[in-house]
Formats: sequence, C-alpha cells, structure tokens
Amino acid sequence: MEFTQSGDVLAGRYQLTDLLSESREGRFWRAQDAVLGRPVAVHVLDAHDERAPRLMAAARNSAAVGDPRMLRVLDAAQTDQVAYVVNEWGEGASLENALAAGGPLPPQQAAWIASEVADLLVLAHDQGHAHGRLNPEAVLLDDLGAVRVIGFGVDAALHGIDPDTRDSQRRDRVDAVGVLYAALTGKWAGETLSSMPPAPRDHGRVLRPRQVRAGVPRPLDDLCDRVLGSGADMPPLTAAELHSALAGFSGEPTAPLNRPSAVNEETQAMAPPTELEPAEAQAASNAIGVAPDAVRPQRQRPSAPPPMQDPTPSKPLFADETPGYVPPQRPQQAPPAAARRPVAPDASYNGWQGPWTGANVPIAEEPDYNQKPGASWLRIAMGVALVVLVLIAGSIAWNIIGDDPNTTAENPGTGNNGGDTAAEAKPTPITGITAKDLDPHGDPPTETPDLVDLVVDGDTNGLAWRTARYNDQIGDRPRSLKPGVGLVLNLKGEYAIDSLKFNMIGEPTDIEIFVGDSPWTDDPSGAPAAKGSVGTEGEIKVDDAPEGSYVLVWMTGLPQVDGGYRTEVKEVQVLGASVS
Repeated sequence: MEFTQSGDVLAGRYQLTDLLSESREGRFWRAQDAVLGRPVAVHVLDAHDERAPRLMAAARNSAAVGDPRMLRVLDAAQTDQVAYVVNEWGEGASLENALAAGGPLPPQQAAWIASEVADLLVLAHDQGHAHGRLNPEAVLLDDLGAVRVIGFGVDAALHGIDPDTRDSQRRDRVDAVGVLYAALTGKWAGETLSSMPPAPRDHGRVLRPRQVRAGVPRPLDDLCDRVLGSGADMPPLTAAELHSALAGFSGEPTAPLNRPSAVNEETQAMAPPTELEPAEAQAASNAIGVAPDAVRPQRQRPSAPPPMQDPTPSKPLFADETPGYVPPQRPQQAPPAAARRPVAPDASYNGWQGPWTGANVPIAEEPDYNQKPGASWLRIAMGVALVVLVLIAGSIAWNIIGDDPNTTAENPGTGNNGGDTAAEAKPTPITGITAKDLDPHGDPPTETPDLVDLVVDGDTNGLAWRTARYNDQIGDRPRSLKPGVGLVLNLKGEYAIDSLKFNMIGEPTDIEIFVGDSPWTDDPSGAPAAKGSVGTEGEIKVDDAPEGSYVLVWMTGLPQVDGGYRTEVKEVQVLGASVS
C-alpha cells in the first residue's frame, strides 16, 4: 500500500507526519493539511482492502450525526490506490492518558464525562449509527474542558467491525458504562479492547467500583454493577436511560416534560427545568432502569463540566441511608492545658523531688561540708591522664596497621603503605534522573510524552510509559517502519556508567545503550556502549564504564501484543559512579 512513510503526501494535500496506530494494514496518521495549514487525523486503507467500502460508509454516517462532541469528518475519498478519511485534530488528552497520569477522577466529574458520551450515543443510535469501538482511548478531554469522541464508526470499520448493527449499539452502551467505571477506578471493564489495566473480577464477574475504590457513590456503583457486573443479565438500558441516570447525578439540568413550542434560544439554553408533578418527580428520581418520558432538548451550547473537586458530602458515603440519619459528630477536643505551676509534692505527684518551701520554689541542696578539699580536682586529673593513654595506644596501633603493604580503604588488612591511590568508587543507583521520549521519525519527535516521567519515578510496581502500537516491527528488519524509538535520560551530572536495570511489561525488548555529553534529537550514530534484550525484568551491563551526562535507551525491537508491537517501560535504573 502507498503512503506508508512519514513525509508522504496524500491527495496532494495531506502530508503524513506521525503514525499513531495500525490495524491489519490500516493506518491512523497525524497529518498536516497543506491548504488550510492545520493538523488533521487521517485513516488510510488500501483501496482493494475488503474494509474500504465500510470505511467510506462509516465516514458518511459519522458526518451525518453532526454533534460537536465528535471530531468532524473533513474529507473522505477512494482512489485507485487508497481509501482515506480525514478528521479534525483534537487538542487535549485521552481519558486513558489522563487517568494514567492523575489517577481516578472525582465521582461527579466521572459521571459528567460518561453522561456526555451517553448523550452523543442517544443522538447517533436514534439515526441507526454506532461508534463500535468505544474505550478510554477514544474519549478526548480537550484543552477547553469539553468531551470529544474520536473515531466514531471509522475506527470500528478499520478493525473489521460493522458499526451500524444492533450489536454495535449494545456494545456502545456497555462501553459507555465502562468509561464511567474507568474514570471512577482507573480500570477497564468494557467489551472493546483497551490498553488500560483490566477491572478485577470474582468468579468471572466484574467487581463493583466500591470494591475497587472507596468513596464511589451508591447510584454510580449500582449502575456499573447492573451493566457490567452481577446484574448484567437484567434487561439492557437504552442510551437515553443511561444518559438520564448519569445526567441526574452529575448535575446537568434535566429536560422539562412539556417543552414550550416556541422559546428564545438563549433563554432555552439557560432556563431551569419546569416544575414536575409529584408522580413525575418520583419517576424521574429513579436513576436506574426507568426511561424518562421527556423529550430530550437540543442544547445550543455544551453543558459546563462540574468542578473537579466534589463538595464535602453531608454524610459518609458508606453510612446508613435510612431517614433521620444524623452523621456522627466528632467530639470537640479540649484546648491544651496551660502549664501548671509546681505545687507541694504529695503521694500522687511525681514532679519536684527536692526540698520545698511555702513559696513554691525549690531550694538548692546544702553542700557537703565533710568533703575533703581538692578531691574533685584529683579525679579530673586522673580522667585526663586516662584519655591521653588511650590516644597514645590508638596512634601506635594505627602506625602498625599502616605498615601493612596490603591495606586499603575497603580492606583494612591490605593497602599501599599510606593509601596514596584512592579506592575505586563502587557503582550505585543514580538519583535525580529526568527522562524525555524520542521518536526522530515522528512530528513532533516524541512518543507518549505525558507518561515519560513514569520511567524514573522509582516505582517498579506502578504505571508505565509505553510506545505507540505498531503493526510492523521496528529496527533494521525488512518492512520496519523506523529504526527505533528511545528514552533520553538526563543524569544531571557526569558519571561513569556501569549498567542499566529495567522493569518492563511484555517481552522481549531489544535495547541499545548510548552514553554522551548532550541529549539526542535524531537517530543515534556510531557503535552503542552496550546492547541486549530484556524481559519483564533485566539488566544490561555496560563495558569499559563510558563517561557522560546523558544515556539513550534506544529500543530496536518491541514485544508482540494484540494487534501489533508495543513495549511498556515501568522503570529504568542507571548505575554508575560520579566523576565530577
């Protein structure tokens, strides 16, 4: 297939700059629109691929949905060589990366994100279309604070999935609750594949969010359990029911039951909901499994996200929810008592131990008039003489040891008669290292830069930095997309490098080590200081202790994963000795 290299120009307009992912010869690129001078996202497929017609249909259907929470389709065409779809480029971070960097979100924020996704699904499903591969990687939190959904229909088509089926719509609803579960716990429980850590299970059932993370409110916990866990066999929720449950919790205004026939748009967007009858209010308050009988309003402006920090709850989240509950009051601590003046000692007081006067002031002991004059000076003189004798004996012993020609600093029994040559410093782990990812063939030349600090955070059991997922292997093999990707480690000083230790996810990863005095911005040249292959744990020894302030971990072979090749690095530890 044409257009497989960075720098190629598609349709005389879209210059491919950075390969983001691959799936069975279908490729997803970041590109530059030469006409409008802006970045775009491009899905490219061979024109003769059986998925090409479905890709074109998915692009048309996605454009027909027309919701601002979708990254719009800007262009689509099929030539003799390729079929391609061009989407607008979204600036921000995927939910997957946001959770990896900052951990689970507050419940209200998590519910708002999932409600925005569910509301988009209502609109799309009403038209007979579905996303087909909804996961945290497809949910973008853009720089303006809005939720944007990536690859609607198109990503599914690239993976050989027909997005316009009832099963795709059902999977969308399950995955939308999976997005909620992920935002609450940092774990993925949906049906579509994701690179996030999977949700824990008990006998095949997904654990409730409250079993994974303390403080998840009961309505959200029940919703996740009904769709993903022990209640998954119940009748499925529609997208409208799901949105109603989430919007009610996240604070989004609910729709009025009787929408006015004509109303000013500005007023409509901001007006509060109409008053509900008691019976209707009771039905609307049921957050799980009740479809609202309201007409969903067409919003003229996106709803504002809730604040990141939830207000302090009026009672503990795990407390009894029966009527009349009163939260326990923390007993008020008594102020610290003022320091007492000494009082006359008695049987219950262990304070002053000396003689006492009625003025509450201790008096000095009477001197011992029977003590012989000069006795204390004699004792002092004897003590000084003893110290002098000890110092003399120590000096003699030191000189005797120093005459041993085998004495060194590390072995008192060996040396060089005075130690004129300092002992060689032992390599130790270098601290204070910072890291930067390097992909010279990408534009920009980075590879998941928001996670790169994880490789030097000292946590071998925590989160990991990872490369993109490639359909073909990297390195100098045939069909390799690029020579390699790397991590540039700034040692913050000059060191003689002894070895590097790795904690990885997946195996094996082929690595070359380079040592230098300045950071790398392009492919490394010359012979590496060391190279080897590591598994989930491994060490590469560096011969001849090369000196430098920077180390490049250059990866030339990646482990095979579902759908391609990718490596994940949890920790890199550099051992060396300072030469400054």
